[in-house]
Amino acid sequence: MVSVFISYSSNDQVKVERLAETLRQEKDITVWLDTTNIYPGDDFLEEMKEGIRVADKFIICLSPSFNEKPPVSWVKKELKMAILREGETGKGIIIPVRIKSGGKIPEEIGTKAYADLSTQNRWKRNLPRLIEAIRRPV
Repeated sequence: MVSVFISYSSNDQVKVERLAETLRQEKDITVWLDTTNIYPGDDFLEEMKEGIRVADKFIICLSPSFNEKPPVSWVKKELKMAILREGETGKGIIIPVRIKSGGKIPEEIGTKAYADLSTQNRWKRNLPRLIEAIRRPV
């Protein structure tokens, strides 16, 4: 089994939920998503940290909404935690995914190739490669 943490801007939730559901259909992929893994009464920060700590892969969903978020937003905090984890472990776990057209790739991950799922055609063409990337050992 491969576990995937999905980080995203709340403005992109509809498309991200579709991505999560699509990945869950793969028998060997488990998905961590705040809307399904954090329950009322849970400590959001602790759950998020633990989700990132145990994930085999970390998907950062990029869009104009991501770029508009302030540096202290949850999605940007999650990305920083994943970058720190990559540095500590030496394993490349971060997979950028362009969920909507526009917006800049964050400088910290600018050299990483991303999966473009921003249109229906790109979704069909690039989703199989994203799934392959998730399954690749780090």
